[in-house]
Formats: sequence, structure tokens, C-alpha cells
Amino acid sequence: MNTEPPTGDDLQRMLVSMKQTVLDRAGDPRPAPRRRGRRIGIAVGVVALFGLGATSGAVALGMIPQPFTAAAPTTEPSEPTAPSTPASAPVQEIPDPVPSPTSTPTPTARAGALPTDCRVLVPATEYDRLFSGTPLADPAGSEAGSGGEGPPVDLSCIWRDPRADVSGLVVNLGAGSSEEARDYEGLLARSGYSCADSGPGRLCTMTTTDTVYPVDTTFTYYSEGATWVLIRQTNFPTNGLLAAIQQQVWG
Repeated sequence: MNTEPPTGDDLQRMLVSMKQTVLDRAGDPRPAPRRRGRRIGIAVGVVALFGLGATSGAVALGMIPQPFTAAAPTTEPSEPTAPSTPASAPVQEIPDPVPSPTSTPTPTARAGALPTDCRVLVPATEYDRLFSGTPLADPAGSEAGSGGEGPPVDLSCIWRDPRADVSGLVVNLGAGSSEEARDYEGLLARSGYSCADSGPGRLCTMTTTDTVYPVDTTFTYYSEGATWVLIRQTNFPTNGLLAAIQQQVWG
């Protein structure tokens, strides 16, 4: 005896046959035997026993509502909308701040003190280095400037080798009024000097070539306050001569 439950087509045919039997008996007007409820219970039990086999079998018996109501679609949560970015403000070119020029205070002119001896025109420690053993001549008045024009010379110092023709060094110094110093600077500028501010004073320079010998002559003029100095060098190079004189005269 086969005890395996029917499957596949056999199960479908059995379910249909059982449903038809149930319907026939429900439409029969005759009194139903008491075993009718038992057969329906058996049919239901058989269906329940086999788990209805498939959804189609349960539907065929009319014992499961048809069809299943589809679940309402689940709305996917929408991604948060990024807030709109307002249009950026126009870029404004801001120029870098330009510092206001600061005025440099003008150094105050100092009153010079003229030496009375050419040997102390420069510091003692600088004398031999600057003049290189060249003998100091006796003062001979003004030999610098432009033909003796200008303010009077208070001290004239000359270093020259007796064997030399034109080579040598002449330093003239004087003190007067500020107006005389300015007038003398104007005379030098008209003679070809280049003048400019130099610390608290004024500096003028000029270089010329000797008409007889192949040498140059350099003129250096410096004034501060009412005191001035004029240096003439012909084939006589020095290093720091003006600074040394300034130290002695103006401190």
C-alpha cells in the first residue's frame, strides 16, 4: 500500500474532486447524513495536512481569499536636498595699502671748528696713512677754487713732493656766513661741479684732466653750516680723507 501523500497533478486532481463533491452535497436538498460534516472536516484536514501543497490548491478549494492584497509600496526616503548655494558676491579687488611716506628729519648742521695747524687736520692715527710720507709745504694761500674767487680761505695746507711737477694735495678751509657758503656752492656748480645733499651738509665734486700731463685732478667740496673745506688732488689718491677731516672739524 502506497502511503506517500499525492503531489503534483495527482494532488491537483484530488483537490478538484473533493471540491466538486463538497459543492454537489451543498446543493442537494435532501437531508444530509451526519457524516457530511465529517467529510468536509476530513477534506479540510487533508488540505491542512499537506499544507495545501501550493497556493493554487488552496485557491481551488475556495478556502483562502483570492488574491492576496498587494502591500502598499514603500516610499523610499528621499535624500535630503542640499540647500541651494546663493550666488557668491562679486569679488572686489582691494589694493594693498600703500604706506604713507614718512619724512626723514634733516640732520642739523653743526658748527665747525677750524684747526690752526695742518698737522692736526686729520687724526694723528690717520696722518701717515693718508699722506704717505709726502712732506707738508708751508701754507701758500688759496690754490683751490676757481681763480681765487669765493670766500676768504682761513687755512691752506699743501702736501707735495719737491721732485714732482703737478702731483700733490691741497686742502683749503674757511668759515663765514651761511649765505657765503651757498653763494660759493653756486659758483662751483657753474664751474662744472656736481652737488647734492650729504648728511647735514652739501657735497660737490668734479674731475678734470690736466692739459699738459696725462693725469687727473679731482676737486671735492663739502660745507656744513657756515664752514667749508675744498680738497684738490692731482695724481695723489687717498682713502677716507674727507671723512677724517670731517671728524676733526665737525666732530
